[in-house]
Amino acid sequence: MQPLDSILIIAEIILFVILSILGIYLIVSVKKLTRSVESIEKNVEELQKNAAPVLENAVIVSGNVKEITDSLKGQVGKINEIIETVKDTTDSIITFEQKTQKKFEYQLDETFNFVSAIIKGVKTFWSALAGSSKRLPRNNHYKSYSPIADTSEEDFTS
Repeated sequence: MQPLDSILIIAEIILFVILSILGIYLIVSVKKLTRSVESIEKNVEELQKNAAPVLENAVIVSGNVKEITDSLKGQVGKINEIIETVKDTTDSIITFEQKTQKKFEYQLDETFNFVSAIIKGVKTFWSALAGSSKRLPRNNHYKSYSPIADTSEEDFTS
């Protein structure tokens, strides 16, 4: 045997020992990895068990939120209708008030004019009556005023 062959045999033995150690290390690593995967699987299963009720509750809550939202939309629609009705009613009342005020003011003005005319007429009547009672038929120094006496024929012809 030659020294090179003995080196090769020693190298092969070292190689097989290293390969054996690596194999053993690989087996141990795979076992650890398997245990980690099993632990992760258990955690995932627990998470699924715990998440299932949470997801069911989330579905229920989202359904309730949808119902509440739909109800709110309906209520907002009703409120908008009520506001529109109140606005229309207010506009009608304001229009009615303005019309009534104009008619009342016109009637009131007409009534005041009528009463004023009656008062002026009564005052004129009383002053004429008082003036005629002070006048004596014997006394002609009071001259009565007549609009016809002050007008001439020229005023009628023009």
